[in-house]
Amino acid sequence: MITDKNNETISKQLHTASNMAIRVLEKRLSPLGVNHAQFFFILKLHDNPGITQDQLVRSDSRHQSNVNREIAKLAKMGLVDKRQSPNDGRRFELKLTAEGEALYPKIKAALDAQEEALSQCLDVADGRVTQADFLAVLKRIAQLDEGSGLK
Repeated sequence: MITDKNNETISKQLHTASNMAIRVLEKRLSPLGVNHAQFFFILKLHDNPGITQDQLVRSDSRHQSNVNREIAKLAKMGLVDKRQSPNDGRRFELKLTAEGEALYPKIKAALDAQEEALSQCLDVADGRVTQADFLAVLKRIAQLDEGSGLK
């Protein structure tokens, strides 16, 4: 076995946990024909019909090219309708097709199952880490950047 002297670091464990959570989510989503990079858009478009691609990029920490690529795939799959905005020809408005709307409850159920499994991991030897506290820590980590002044 290879020794990893950095195994007990937050960075290593966060990376490992993220990879495992994505693998498990992929298994849940695979029968539905979407992947972990695409399910997010189905959820967002269901909740925000008519949102523009630009708004989608700004609503999450995803790169413009990744959003463009995944939306194009979902449109090709017949799950997303992408139309030029009648108010601004430079923008495209997005909404789920009937097929995309029909897939939404299945994707939501897969996500709910994933959330339940992850929530069970919050049980620790001397009690339970609350989901709110854990999410607060993850959000603080997500806001780190080189210029944040955090040490």
